[in-house]
This record gives sequence, C-alpha cells and structure tokens, in this order.
Amino acid sequence: MNTQHGMDAFNSTAEAQVRNNIQSLKSLKPEMDNLKNSINEYIANVQNTILKNRASYQVKLSQLKSTEMQLKAEIESNKLLREQLYEELSNEMRNKDQSSIKVEEMKIQEENLEKEKLQLTKDLENIEIEIVNKTREINEQKDSLKNQTNLVNDKLYQFEQLLGLRIEPYSKTENEIENEDNTNQNDTDEIGVEKIKFIFKNVDPSDFAREVWFVFDPESVSIVSTYPEIPTETCDEIIKNFIHTKEIGLLWKQMRYSLQKKLLS
Repeated sequence: MNTQHGMDAFNSTAEAQVRNNIQSLKSLKPEMDNLKNSINEYIANVQNTILKNRASYQVKLSQLKSTEMQLKAEIESNKLLREQLYEELSNEMRNKDQSSIKVEEMKIQEENLEKEKLQLTKDLENIEIEIVNKTREINEQKDSLKNQTNLVNDKLYQFEQLLGLRIEPYSKTENEIENEDNTNQNDTDEIGVEKIKFIFKNVDPSDFAREVWFVFDPESVSIVSTYPEIPTETCDEIIKNFIHTKEIGLLWKQMRYSLQKKLLS
C-alpha cells in the first residue's frame, strides 16, 4: 500500500514537472524561434563560407606554389647556364685565336642572363609576398570562424537547456575509421565538411535523461546514422521535407518524433 502511494506521488510529481516544462516551453516560444533562425542562418553561412573559401584558397595556394617552384627551377637552370658560359668564356680568352666577335656575343648573353635572373628574382619575391598575404587571409578567416563557433556554442547551450537538444561535431568510431581506410586506401586525401550530431533527451517519460540521436551530413544533405536505428525510408522522407522547406526546426521535430516512437515501441 505504501509502495502504491509512493508510485502515485512520483507519477503526480512527474506529470506536474512535465506540465511545467511544457508551459515553460510555450512561454519561451519567441526566444526559441529566434534561436532556431540564428542556428539556421549560421549553419547555412558556415557551410557556404567553408565550401567557397576552402576551394578558392586551396586552388590559389596550389597555383602560387607551383609557380614558385617553376621560377626557382628556371633560376637554377639559368645559374648553371651562366656558369657554363663563364667557363666557355675563360677557355676562349685563353685561346690566342679567339675571335673578338665571339667574346662580345658571349658578354651579351651573360648580360641577358643577368637581366633574366633579376626579373625572375623579382617575380619570385612577388610570389612569396602573395603567398604571405593569402596565408594571412586564411588565418584571419580561421579566426573569424572560431569567433562564430564560440557564438554558436552559446546558442547551442541555450537549446540544450530549453529543448533538451544538444548539437555536437560528429566523431567517427575506430571501426568506421578503419573501414574507411580499407575502402579508400588508394584514394588521395580529401578534406570533407564535418558531420553534425543532434542529440535529444526528455523523450522517455520513464527516464528523462535517456537520449536518442541522429548524425546529419551537411555536404550530402543526408542522415548517415541514428540511435535507435530507424528505417532508411523514414530518414529519406524527412530529408525530402527538409530540402523542400529549408526548415531545420522541421527536421528536428520529425526526427525526434521518429526516434522517440522507435525507442518506446
């Protein structure tokens, strides 16, 4: 009898807590909408910035480094050629039958090579300056993204407190990394966009701390894994709705419902 009375009291307290949480969430709806819009805008901006700037900077740096290597190779080649001409000139000067015309031609060649060397050296200096400037731009971009990340981390904390939603970068397991290494061992390295893990709690009425989650790939706009596991067809349909509406809140809502339904089934 005491046990039944205790269970009734616990259930009454839990129901009151749930009602209070629901009322708090309703009163905080404007703030949650603002947070949702901020996260939507941030995710879109970061994706676009990373994809555009990374491709642009990588191509430019690769081109600059290639040009630098070519210029250095030309300078070295001209250096060897100039040394060869010096040697030929010395041999010719030791030759009593040396032609003054030949000497003059070789001097002209030497002067031309010296001019080319000066020009190539100047070009190389300009390339190095441009590389320094591009590197500084990349570092400034990294600092800007770091500041944006700090701002979003504050917003993510608010989401976690208000909605029971936590957002984290997705870290692969050792088995996933090993499988990728075996699959792509002959491929060249490629920098990809980091996947995002969305974690929900307050989905199990009997255990509010219990969590469900799904991993979202912004690059392919797809759901790559879930816990508990739900059918691929369900995920595909939710992604289809997300692509059509561009509403991250709808993606969260439908995935949370599907994961909760699977967890409690």
